[in-house]
Amino acid sequence: MAAITLDAVGKRYRMTDDDPVFVRQLAKVLTGRRAVREHWALRDVDLEVHHGESIGVIGRNGSGKTTMLRLLAGVSAPTVGRLRVEGSVAPLIGVGVGFNPELTGRENVFANGQILGLSKAQLTRDLDEIVAFAELEEFISTPVKFYSSGMFLRLAFAVAIQVEPEVLLVDEILAVGDLAFQLKCLERMRELRERGTTIVVVTHNLGSLSRMCDRAVVLSHGRKRFDGDVDGALGAYHEAMRDDREARGRPALTEQEGTELLHAGGAEVTVLVRDTGGRPTAQARAGDELVVELEAHLDHEVTDPIVGFAVGHPIYGNVYMAHTLPGEIAGTFGPDKPVRATIRVEAPQLEGSYHVVASLADADGSLTLGQSRHADFYVTTTARATGVVDLGAVVELDGRGVADLRRR
Repeated sequence: MAAITLDAVGKRYRMTDDDPVFVRQLAKVLTGRRAVREHWALRDVDLEVHHGESIGVIGRNGSGKTTMLRLLAGVSAPTVGRLRVEGSVAPLIGVGVGFNPELTGRENVFANGQILGLSKAQLTRDLDEIVAFAELEEFISTPVKFYSSGMFLRLAFAVAIQVEPEVLLVDEILAVGDLAFQLKCLERMRELRERGTTIVVVTHNLGSLSRMCDRAVVLSHGRKRFDGDVDGALGAYHEAMRDDREARGRPALTEQEGTELLHAGGAEVTVLVRDTGGRPTAQARAGDELVVELEAHLDHEVTDPIVGFAVGHPIYGNVYMAHTLPGEIAGTFGPDKPVRATIRVEAPQLEGSYHVVASLADADGSLTLGQSRHADFYVTTTARATGVVDLGAVVELDGRGVADLRRR
């Protein structure tokens, strides 16, 4: 029997057009003219999570991720469908949820721990361990209203994992901790997983998915778009973002610079990323070959055009740029003969979101005829590093290798 089962689950909220002006709002209520809208935060979601499995849930803001966790935690009930969770549940679905700001850290440990099912005797026995894990020895007697969000997090997580739940629900809570504490939390979650705890993690940190999860679910507009391996989920996530941009009819933030070049000199340029099997893709492993297909439709004749392209990162900017030389693309192209080129490129070595953009210029490169919008993709890797390039670091201590950070 699965630890978590969702069968055609949907969650509906009713929203009203409340007016900030009290008199107008009162008039709407009295006359029955207050409009009520329905919003389905989740719809027709089927999901099974097996005992001891660790699963990630990703999606854009408003996709239904937190709603799903709240249903699993029992905070709210589904509007339709059937939901079942086997075993004790420890929800971490908000920093400091269930904490009384007027009580001290110690008092909140006992209050929150008993809510999660720990006895007073257990909490008394384990108090020092909880406080040590949270690294709050100096502040445990301080009212938590004076805690930072990171201190809230450390104490909430320390109490929750002390329960050793059968199901642990985590909603982006690790994002507010410092790096050292995040690593400590990941290690403790790994220990819980090895003991058979089922873990459901909502995160925007896509790079952590492969380290924490066996599989991942992608939600989009309240519906399940993908359920499978982490690599496939990352690709589906970027495809969902691309579809949303196209539906809105405007470019993403990372595309807004340079949009004046989209049709600057009479060429409409598009790019599509495919894998070596010819399938459109938004995901690759580091070092995989990607096939970028460029197509440029012209409104006038151009002879011997130049093709350029760049692979970019949303934080680090362009990480690779190249172009053909004059005369390498020979011939005359025009309204009845578009430019079609294939660019084969190796996926970047380090994990992260990337995009490729291509452009077409005249024969001497002095005039940009057109530039494509970004085609996004996500790269996964086994390298324990971030940045732009994999420098193949190996850490040694007294001549003995202790950490190999290279891609293997």
